[in-house]
Amino acid sequence: MKLVVEKNGTIEYDPTVPCITASFTDFMSSDQFKAFLEKGLTHLIEKKKSHARLLWLADTSKHAVQPEKDIQWVAEVWNPRALKAGINHVAFVLPENVFAVRSVKGYAAKSAPKEDEVREQEDIMTVEFFGKIEDAKEWFRNLKPVTAALK
Repeated sequence: MKLVVEKNGTIEYDPTVPCITASFTDFMSSDQFKAFLEKGLTHLIEKKKSHARLLWLADTSKHAVQPEKDIQWVAEVWNPRALKAGINHVAFVLPENVFAVRSVKGYAAKSAPKEDEVREQEDIMTVEFFGKIEDAKEWFRNLKPVTAALK
């Protein structure tokens, strides 16, 4: 189900996974990129109310290189808000452009906990990379079920 359709991207919801898929089809200006991700986060937060776990799936296969400052913004601003909303799993369908691949993998490095940082499991964003959308969805479907932590 399409939730957002813009010039260089779409945001869709697939309740069978469940996931929100953000598909980037070309370069986005910084303002457009941030607004697009904000819309995606709004939908993530809304759909998370119906699911124990929800995947953010970024289809960057057709995406151009995004400036480093935008990647930094995602890691420092968007990620903490997504984590607070309970979004702990992000999957990327890697871009065809080798420079864009570096940008995506740079995001993953910025999103990972630092070596000396101790964090709770719910404060960690698990990021995985795939060649196809269906492979990313299958990975998420096959994760172990969410269980309540024993105290």
